[in-house]
Amino acid sequence: MPDDHLPRIVDETWTCRACATAWPCPSAREHLAPGTCQCGAPTWWEHCGPRNWHVGPRCYSEQDRMNGLAHELRQIHEAQPHYPPSHRYPAKPRRAVRQCPPYEHIPGAAGDIRPGTWLWVKPGGLHRGWGDIHHLAMLTAVGTPKCEVWLHLDGTVHQVKADLLILELTARRVGVHVGRNQMLPDEWRWLRWTIQQHLDHGAPARPDTAPATQEALFAA
Repeated sequence: MPDDHLPRIVDETWTCRACATAWPCPSAREHLAPGTCQCGAPTWWEHCGPRNWHVGPRCYSEQDRMNGLAHELRQIHEAQPHYPPSHRYPAKPRRAVRQCPPYEHIPGAAGDIRPGTWLWVKPGGLHRGWGDIHHLAMLTAVGTPKCEVWLHLDGTVHQVKADLLILELTARRVGVHVGRNQMLPDEWRWLRWTIQQHLDHGAPARPDTAPATQEALFAA
């Protein structure tokens, strides 16, 4: 509705700001839907907006308005309940619980992965009972295809695939300043590798097992 045709209220008399006639004026009626309050007073609602007008003195207090809003929100919640993640996921299976490991290791280069390295477990790395979110954990045993990690959340121990583990170490912590959409320099790309990539990088090169060429096959 045009703001020029909003009501002006003087001594409980409603007049149009532009037309100086009784509100709602003909220009305003095109954008309003009439109604009736529970007290019998006329009401007007915008067709394409959230505004509404209660002509005459208010028949409700601010507390009444808050109570009505709370009742409306409760009805919406009962019709479409939204539970926290702990209610949406199945029960957690038993896992061993330990104290925080006493060692800590900060990687200094690609492939430098040892117990004590802080990690993020990517969604899907744990049982669904822990939710589909990132979890902070410490590496306690290196292995393939799974590594053992100690979960910071509740101290439980899990076996997680190495390709679902990423370093907690960030570029800012090692003194590399990178913009939001900029790529890391080549010498620091390993900060965003998975643990599987680190293990593959640090693994010794496999010997060439191709069979030797038999000269007799090519003899004239």
